[in-house]
Amino acid sequence: MNVLSDADVQAALSWEAVLASLETAFQNPAHYFSPERVVIPAPEAGSYLTMPCADAEGWFGVKQVGVIPTNTGRDLPTVQAHYTLMNPTGTPVLCAAATVLTRIRTAGASALAAKYLAPENVRTLLIIGTGSLAPYMAQAHAQVRGYERIVVWGRDKDKAARTVEAVKKVLGKEVGVASDLEEVLSQADTVSAATTSNQPLVRAAFLRGHAQHIDLVGAFNVEMRESDSVTLERSEVFVDDVKAARTEAGDLISAAQEGWSFEEVKGDLSSLVLSQRGRSNEESTTLFKSVGVALEDLAVAKLLVR
Repeated sequence: MNVLSDADVQAALSWEAVLASLETAFQNPAHYFSPERVVIPAPEAGSYLTMPCADAEGWFGVKQVGVIPTNTGRDLPTVQAHYTLMNPTGTPVLCAAATVLTRIRTAGASALAAKYLAPENVRTLLIIGTGSLAPYMAQAHAQVRGYERIVVWGRDKDKAARTVEAVKKVLGKEVGVASDLEEVLSQADTVSAATTSNQPLVRAAFLRGHAQHIDLVGAFNVEMRESDSVTLERSEVFVDDVKAARTEAGDLISAAQEGWSFEEVKGDLSSLVLSQRGRSNEESTTLFKSVGVALEDLAVAKLLVR
């Protein structure tokens, strides 16, 4: 059985392979069986999760995740994970640290959605958040659109500067720190938020209201929120999984309590991939909200075996 570290996972995966594998998986979601994740309260308002998934070929994987929001004060990742994989004979073939795997598959799902939802003619990508996921979001989005400029906003300017340097190392593009979130929200063609915020950061009043794509990755429970209700009301909304979004997508649940309806969701990631189209026109505002689904982990983990 292979035992892989996060560094091994990082070295083994390319964005091209990850995006292709995710797209293939979402073309046939019925190929995967994913029971509801098990969520157990963790210390310091955190959560422990177990996410199993099997596919029609007989591959079976389980991810165990620890989400501890206060880890930011310890200089530790908010999300840490481990993955085990069995082949169709029931033989364990892979045991891997899955913190990097989770970052890559999460960013990959957002990039796959942006492939169909982001405006074609883009210049600026805004990354909101300075956690360990932020550089991966920038890398992934850059695979599907030719951004000339990437800007990072965070409450902690030192962390924002470190995130900028991490992005520069791998992309070699113009990357800078945004000092004024309200100003840069109106300038960005794509806005990608990956935070642990419980108050809206993406507000409709500061968006330009046309030809933008909003990508929301944080707010994975009802206590968290990255956008206000008006942003959803003015956007064409898509999710990775409709059923999971109804119980886990903090932004959508909060908006629903304020009058927005889940019936407004235009489709899921599978429908985007199968239809090969997303936004209704180039002037519309689109929004993708992900909560993370287990088939993404299995699709990417199988790449580590092959």
